[in-house]
Order: sequence, then structure tokens, then C-alpha cells
Amino acid sequence: MSEARSSFETQLGLVDQLIAIHGKLRAGRGRRYEQDALHRAGVVLTVAAWQAYVEKVIREALDLINVQMRDPLAASPAWSMHIFQLRRSAILNAVKKFNTPDDVKVRDLFQDSFDFSPWPSWEWCQGRRQWNQSETRRRTNTWVLVRHSIAHGFELPGDVDWLQGDNGQARLTLNLLNECRKHFVFLVQQTDRAFAAHLRVSHGVALPA
Repeated sequence: MSEARSSFETQLGLVDQLIAIHGKLRAGRGRRYEQDALHRAGVVLTVAAWQAYVEKVIREALDLINVQMRDPLAASPAWSMHIFQLRRSAILNAVKKFNTPDDVKVRDLFQDSFDFSPWPSWEWCQGRRQWNQSETRRRTNTWVLVRHSIAHGFELPGDVDWLQGDNGQARLTLNLLNECRKHFVFLVQQTDRAFAAHLRVSHGVALPA
């Protein structure tokens, strides 16, 4: 497991705290308003943790390659170190500009950095979820859009059936917050395993076990 994944799980502890607080709130009109604030904060924190994971795992891989190339036993030619440092700077610059962790931007950042696409690992066939990678990508993008809507004070997306309540209006609930959490835990787990395998096979680099 990468250090980036471990950091992601630590960040999710804040979401778990919100869920615990939610359970302590009593029913009532005012309480429902407070619960909605918790739902919204939980989604924002969860998507932020996903974005941070992507950024951190790429930096982590670069650091491991850097250490490996500087190993005297590796006997890397001076010119290869120079080329790597130039490439490393370009990748880190791309990471700094990364700000919307939807499916395409995540794929592009990984692909441009390490010739790796996480999409094939996103197929989710477990229980009631029988999702191919395209469906998982759609769900990811919806959660990213929900985060964006909350952060910028927009209405929640009104054209997503699973966000609609009995009155036909988009809303967030505790169950949906838990779904959001499960979704990004799955993405991080699958991406972390697939990326680690890619680094090992294609670049001879091993993320921490």
C-alpha cells in the first residue's frame, strides 16, 4: 500500500467523524438542516481526499525513482539523471495544475506522467454493483460535479436520478454520503494496486507493500 493511500485513509477519518456526529443529531426541522450541512461537508472532504491521493501517489513514485537513480549500485549515466530531472519537473508542474479529479483528468495525469491508465481497474462487480469502467467513471464524475456545486454555491445536479428525493429534487442523505465514501475508497484501492503493478513491471519501481 502506498503512503498516498495511507494518507487518504487518514483523511477519511474526518468524514467518519461527520458520520458519527450525524448519528447524534436528533430529528426535527432544524436538525435536518444541520444534517444536510454534514452531508455536504462529507462529500467535499471525500472528493478532496481522492484528489490529494492522486497528487501524492504520483509524487511518491517520482521520489522512489529519484532515490533509485541516485543509488551508486544502479550506476545510472549522468545524462539519464539529467533527463529524469527535467521530466520530473514537468510532471510536478502538471500535478500543481491538477484541480478537478474527474475520470479524464485523472487518466491524463497518470498517462502523461507514467504511461498508465487506471480505468481498466475501475470495473466494479460486487453485489448490486455490476458496473463496467464506464459506469464507474460516470459515477465518479457525478460526485466530482456535486463537490463542485457545493464548493461554488450552485444547486445540486438535477438530472441525476439517484440524487433525487421523493419530491423529485436533488438532495444528499447519510446513505448517499456513505455511498460517496465507498466509491472513492474503491477507486483508491483499485488505482493503488494497478499503479503499483505498472510501476513494478514497466519501471522497476516498487511502492511500499
